[in-house]
Amino acid sequence: MAIDSKKIIKIASSLPVKSNERGIIAAFGVYVTITYNEFYFKLVSRVTQMLEEKEILAVERDLYHAVLQCGYHTFQGIRTSFHWREHISPMIHTPEDEVYALVAFTNVFGIGFIEIEKLIPGEELVTTVRNSYDSARYLEEYGIQSRGRCYMLKACTASYMDLVYGPAYPNGMYSYSSEEKTCRAMGNDVCTFIAKPIQKE
Repeated sequence: MAIDSKKIIKIASSLPVKSNERGIIAAFGVYVTITYNEFYFKLVSRVTQMLEEKEILAVERDLYHAVLQCGYHTFQGIRTSFHWREHISPMIHTPEDEVYALVAFTNVFGIGFIEIEKLIPGEELVTTVRNSYDSARYLEEYGIQSRGRCYMLKACTASYMDLVYGPAYPNGMYSYSSEEKTCRAMGNDVCTFIAKPIQKE
């Protein structure tokens, strides 16, 4: 494996985080806003805790799609940026290398340290996270949950596959879907995500 994950994390985390008067910062070819993760957690968790089962499923589906779209477009901006081309592209020799590079970059965001457990080119990606921020917060606030709660990590796992193995951007989104098989919020030791191709009818 040609990817130096520690180097990618060091490069990405060393970029200056400076925002303009609107709170927007430009880095790796994308714009992001500085928002406390706690705000996101409180908003999502309180909504999902107060809804009926049918409503919860609809909200979770919308959350997944929102994060997938965000991840897909954000990671595309990152991998076509000057910094990526200068520092990271020289490490990439195969599509699999690019998946590992995208995962390494995501680990800068602080939502949990993602590791690739299995990657079958174009067919399956299995990632695990032992310190997912969201699952830990659900346990702390609400106790054991009946379903996985790591919406961001779940959608990110699909977005890697969409970008690398799906049709060329911007037509690759929704080529893959991801499921959270285990979650610390459910009492498991680790959060596990599996992305596979969506079967077209």
